[in-house]
Amino acid sequence: MEQPVSEPLSGENGRPLAEVQRQVSDQLDRELRQDKINEHDQSLYRQQTVSLSISPNYVKQWDTTAAFRELYQNWKDAILERFQVERRDFQPCYENKRDCISIIVPDASGPHGRGQALGFIKYEKKAERVILANSCASLRPDDLQFRQTSKEGSHYLAGCRGEGLKLAAMVMSRNGYKVHIAAGGCDWSFRAPGPSRSQFSCVIRPSRNATSSLHTDPTSDIAQLRSHIERDVTITIGPERNRKRDKISLELFKKWLGATLDIRGFSYPSHIIETKAGDIILDASFHGKVFYKGMLLSGPVSETESFRLGYNFLAGTVNRDRQRLVDKQEEANIVRRI
Repeated sequence: MEQPVSEPLSGENGRPLAEVQRQVSDQLDRELRQDKINEHDQSLYRQQTVSLSISPNYVKQWDTTAAFRELYQNWKDAILERFQVERRDFQPCYENKRDCISIIVPDASGPHGRGQALGFIKYEKKAERVILANSCASLRPDDLQFRQTSKEGSHYLAGCRGEGLKLAAMVMSRNGYKVHIAAGGCDWSFRAPGPSRSQFSCVIRPSRNATSSLHTDPTSDIAQLRSHIERDVTITIGPERNRKRDKISLELFKKWLGATLDIRGFSYPSHIIETKAGDIILDASFHGKVFYKGMLLSGPVSETESFRLGYNFLAGTVNRDRQRLVDKQEEANIVRRI
């Protein structure tokens, strides 16, 4: 059940978030117009193939839940960073509709937090596919390179290695799902190695759906589960054409959502104590589970015994496989501070 937001979200320097959103949208429009005249960025307007040096067996233990966790993490971080949303104000709301499941991050600076949104996740029941959309976002070919990230030094964001999107696309492809991105007026399609391709790659081509002008309100469009290829970044996960039996079932989608802690009306605990050092989760179903900035760590919590309660860590260094904190002493210190 959707929970009302009691206080309006504020952006940098206490400005209403709606004002921040308008300024961000205007800035992105200027950047896109400038891109068209910059010779350096002309590659965005012609087809190109970016080879990704990833072995199909890399992160072999990852399943589709781990891959979705990476996509969700990027989706969340983009909203936090782009609109200066505080951690506790990030409150995506789950709603089961007739034809879809929607998870919307409301722009609570609007009337009662309704009718305006910053991002959405949508599960289409008939097509059995998943869509993640970020409002007023951008993506460039350089972002597909390993270690290429804008999150370096942003301690409040969960990602930092610059590899989550690429690994998620590769793991999804390995399991029979296709990842497609619409961004910057282009269609981005990931392709697994095959008879004619030796490497995992991404083909970027100008989209036929792109238009020369856009005058709609981004917060209203996102609230209505609409995104635009010129202004937003939209990721679609669906079955490969030759593996239609591997559609994304509702049960699998809900399993994916279980890797997150944020979603009101679905995964957010009913009994949680928030502190500056992290959160204590009292719900019995969360006992022994550890989250890192809202994302479930999949490995065993401790080499000796499990925690009696659940925890959400806001600091620390996780291993590359997102299983646990690297330093057990650091883990103990975080729990003590909480």
